[in-house]
Amino acid sequence: MKLSEFQQQYHWMNGLSEYFKFTGQEERWEHIHKALYHDNWYRKRDVMIELCGMANSNPAHVKAWMNVLLHDKLEDVELKPQLIATLFRKFMREDDFLVNLCRFINYWSGEDGSAADMPDINDFLSRGQVRSKLWMVSELAKIVDGPLGTVVFYGGWYNFIAHFLYSQFDISKVYSLDIDNRVVVPSKRLYPNEVAEGKFIPVTIDVNKVNWDNKTLGYTDYDLRDEQINRWMEKQEKRYQKSLIDKESEIKQGYTTKEEIRQNLFADKDKLFETEFGLVDLGTVNCVINTSCEHMDNTWYENLPAGTFVILQTNDYFSNPQHSNCCKDIEEVKKKYPMDNIMYAGDLDTQLYNRFMLIGVK
Repeated sequence: MKLSEFQQQYHWMNGLSEYFKFTGQEERWEHIHKALYHDNWYRKRDVMIELCGMANSNPAHVKAWMNVLLHDKLEDVELKPQLIATLFRKFMREDDFLVNLCRFINYWSGEDGSAADMPDINDFLSRGQVRSKLWMVSELAKIVDGPLGTVVFYGGWYNFIAHFLYSQFDISKVYSLDIDNRVVVPSKRLYPNEVAEGKFIPVTIDVNKVNWDNKTLGYTDYDLRDEQINRWMEKQEKRYQKSLIDKESEIKQGYTTKEEIRQNLFADKDKLFETEFGLVDLGTVNCVINTSCEHMDNTWYENLPAGTFVILQTNDYFSNPQHSNCCKDIEEVKKKYPMDNIMYAGDLDTQLYNRFMLIGVK
């Protein structure tokens, strides 16, 4: 693979550079970043020497990683995301974020290690994306002193950002809401421990259709609703058949009819279907985060109850066809998302576009 092709396919290495700068591991990461992304042979040498000396390394794995470092000189070497990620993980001493990233990539990998169906990691691990999320965490740490409690992400996607929150704050639960049900299982791969502990819960829902009752959040699970309706209908049908037997004499004497019995048993049907069945209560929410405001209209924000602690990001990347609600500057953001108490307002130059952030209480 030519260097230019490698840099295009693995541009997400630049996002990892921002992450390791944030975690104080920048110097070590630069060795492997320069070795692969910049084809620096001195760094290739240093990385290979260290890989050979690492304890508990499988020789077959070391050979495969050597092939990655020498891929431009070895014609039969095929680079695959799974192999690249495991090299990063090993060299960076099993960094938690890389360990989970490998789990994520493994989800998409076939038996041959390819990951043809995997979403483009360049999208959510670009330098701009990672910088904007770390910027959020840094500014939030200046505001929040103590537990962050229950956090709800609107438009959570695969939710790589949750890792940064877990590492910096005391989090009770993270609910990641996204309209795309295909992100649920892959996102769980990023947080296996938190999923097992009930601290990371992805939910498929349109954020404009959630239900707020003061600070308590809920939504309608339509699959659960259908299941509950079917059970209720079966139960009522059995009660109806039993009533026909029990009231056979009354029916014959004209004191009641089959229709009246059925009407009484099913009288509350419409109300129950609308107000009771399929409702899921997520409990009290302490913080709402939406870093994808440019992808949705303002309905989600208008529906938030007064007093909600909100963190939101948007941008001026108008030329992106996926963006439908950008802002030209931070002042427009303030007008579009009015807050009772703004705790932080600022912008970040990502080189490709400007990102804007508000933190405060609606």
